[in-house]
Amino acid sequence: MVRRNWHAVVINRSPASVFRILISLCLILPGVSVSAQTIEITLLDGRNGHPMVGASSYVNVWVGTERKKAITIPTDGKGIARLQLTSNSDEVNVPKSKSSGSIVVEHPIVRYDESLRINTPYVLCESGGSHYSWLRLESFSTKEILHHGDVSPNTCDRVTVSPHPGQVILFVRPLTWWEKLKQ
Repeated sequence: MVRRNWHAVVINRSPASVFRILISLCLILPGVSVSAQTIEITLLDGRNGHPMVGASSYVNVWVGTERKKAITIPTDGKGIARLQLTSNSDEVNVPKSKSSGSIVVEHPIVRYDESLRINTPYVLCESGGSHYSWLRLESFSTKEILHHGDVSPNTCDRVTVSPHPGQVILFVRPLTWWEKLKQ
């Protein structure tokens, strides 16, 4: 008959050992980089809920006040434009603005800032409708978007959706020929 000795593992849970573990973590974790956070900006046709796609579907974004010119981000086949935020300036892939126009970047990575402004080439389905300029900027709190998400009102129809953290959903519609003429 073989006798096996089973040894119990004793975990020392004294305050001093817990303190040593916490100090070790504090020394190790600063070397770990914080991963970038992605914001998805979804353009939906407020009349039917379909994504706004195609060559003329994009969003203009300003993160904070550092850039005077917009970052133009095209939407994908699902009407989504993605913006990645980072605290590491070495990861930023949007060059400093040297020209008078905006810069087009499909997958921009920019430094995190507390505020975010968005503009679309469409009419926002909000109260006021076509009486507001399609050039109007919508301002958002980056922290609110990352924690809760945001969805714009939809006065174009009864289509509704719920946002997820990190998601901005804008209900829009194309400009009418008269609105294009007025602008």
